[in-house]
Amino acid sequence: MKRVPNLRGFGRAWLLAAALALLAAAMVPPYSAMAEGAAPEGLKTDYSVSGDHLIWFQADGNGVKQIHYRHLTTGEERTLTDSPSAKDAPFISGNTVVWADKALQAPESVYWDIYSYNLDTGKTEKLNKRDGEMSNPVTDGVGVVWFDRKPYGDMYYLHLATGEEYNLGEGLFPVLADGRVVYKNARDGGISMLDLRSGNRWPLVRLGGSNYVDWFVFNGSYVLWKQKNFAGESQYALMSVDQPSAQPVELTPMSAKTAEYAFMALGDSQAAFIVNEGGAAVLKGIDLATGRVYAVEAAVGAGSIAGFSGDKLVLGAADGSVSFIDLSGKQGGGGVPGGTSPGSAGGEAAGAKALIGPAGGELTYGDGQARLCFAAGTFAADTEVRLDKVELEPFALADEKGRKLQAYEAWRVSAAAPFGRNAELTLGYSQDAGWGDVREKLGIYAYDDEKGYWTYVGGVTGEAEGYVRAEIGRPGVYAVMLRDVSFPDAQGHWAQHAIEVLASRGIVDGTDKGTFDPAGTLTRAQFAKLLAAALRLEAGPSGQAPFADVPSGAWYSEAVKAAAAAGLVEGDRGSFYPNGSLTREQMTVMLVRAFERQSGASAEAADLSGFKDAAAISGWAHAAMSKAVGMKLIEGDGDSLSPQGTTTRAQAAVVIYRLLGRLHQL
Repeated sequence: MKRVPNLRGFGRAWLLAAALALLAAAMVPPYSAMAEGAAPEGLKTDYSVSGDHLIWFQADGNGVKQIHYRHLTTGEERTLTDSPSAKDAPFISGNTVVWADKALQAPESVYWDIYSYNLDTGKTEKLNKRDGEMSNPVTDGVGVVWFDRKPYGDMYYLHLATGEEYNLGEGLFPVLADGRVVYKNARDGGISMLDLRSGNRWPLVRLGGSNYVDWFVFNGSYVLWKQKNFAGESQYALMSVDQPSAQPVELTPMSAKTAEYAFMALGDSQAAFIVNEGGAAVLKGIDLATGRVYAVEAAVGAGSIAGFSGDKLVLGAADGSVSFIDLSGKQGGGGVPGGTSPGSAGGEAAGAKALIGPAGGELTYGDGQARLCFAAGTFAADTEVRLDKVELEPFALADEKGRKLQAYEAWRVSAAAPFGRNAELTLGYSQDAGWGDVREKLGIYAYDDEKGYWTYVGGVTGEAEGYVRAEIGRPGVYAVMLRDVSFPDAQGHWAQHAIEVLASRGIVDGTDKGTFDPAGTLTRAQFAKLLAAALRLEAGPSGQAPFADVPSGAWYSEAVKAAAAAGLVEGDRGSFYPNGSLTREQMTVMLVRAFERQSGASAEAADLSGFKDAAAISGWAHAAMSKAVGMKLIEGDGDSLSPQGTTTRAQAAVVIYRLLGRLHQL
């Protein structure tokens, strides 16, 4: 059963906040449903559904909202709260109910707390460990997320079993489902996702100008949102988060509406929203697998739609009864207006062939285990592209050094014209392959027909379980492979994992004796080569490196050229000193430049006053050192940073590994 977050009231509250955020104002929206006044007795609001469990607010005899519960199969009902305090935003998943409460806060205070109730034990518990304007809790039964309504928001996660609380960083209205958190960006109009298992986060919807996400719902696999602009126009869109290269699907055109509605919900395989058509409220369903939108024959004004139980919409009537609209069967026809179905190419059924034009597009094979995404300008004219599964048996499973590779499936990419730009290839692998524990060592490899071996192309594995993504520059045969490299002198070492991940990706090598030499010192040339390999930098066409002491035939010249062209390394009066030992502050400057140039973002600086040798940092390196500590690229040794100390091979492997993680390239 997928959990179905419900952000009732989010759209109305966020309209003002989005406008202010886009104008860079440090304000947050007012509470949409946290009025202190008494409610009419018996009034039912703020439904939330999870499986057979339904909760809602209902005013008691004093007009105070209390949380009520009903089991949808047995009909069992009970009242979960009876306190005189104000409450808001009830949410249920499994046997856990969460809400915001003012029980311990003065009525005139802006502070709220987060509470939970366990349906099995009947235990009520306050969750947040610090005071603040805590709001909109969401649980997936394992943990709870909420946010503090300070400027730009502060998100928190609490693990229900251990009671440990974590600050997830900046963001608004976080929604938790299946270990993933989707949240509203605080400084622009888009939304992003954080995977709690890997720690990776990345933008899902990027919007600029006057466009912003009004509100959204998330069930662990799909995000459904309403997008608006300051011209008063709106549209609905859908995106799968399980397929790394999936693009948003426009469900309705962007247009002005005579009325707006707050209801959106996601079920197991169907979703629903209400849109104004011809001046009337119309309930629409969505088949999540295809993105097909269809009309649901129901009078949406007849009752309050609570949400999904499986694929059944739950409606609560004024008389207290509950009814259902089952959307699990085949629904009415019609495609997605203005868009393509998730997992299809050009609106066609998933297949192995498509015409990709100058505007770009996608091609997905059958079950979604292989997908190609082409950016605009890849082809000058309509070009036939094929994606075919091929047998692995004819290919020797070895790399350029003869090392054994383990493979899952191979795919042939064919195109009637050369690629003008790199394409994004996403390949899946079986969850039964036992590769989940070594996910970061996986990569996409290309077969070299002339030389008879496979070469590593790249591999982003943290965006979705069971998938690996990389950019490719030409047609050919590609496969997800595991190159499991280890070194005897790195076994049990504190840097073992980072060393082995980078070695499996072809970023670091061992010595000619088959060891890694983790304590060996690193030269400036060696670190430049590491950076170039990790970021897949390529040198320009000119033959000479921009430094007098870097001859064009040296083993490191291409890497230094590439790093210099990317702005990551600089010389001193025309010299690079390639064989000089790399100091920690020199390494740090290169790392921070790499992060900021690759990400396009400025890293946040940390206070270095707690380190006893902070004054020993060179003036030209101080800002970079501060940023590297802030990003946890380096941590120091106790209360020392040792800025003038040399860098070991193990230390270099760890910081490169951390850099790739910060850039979402693991």
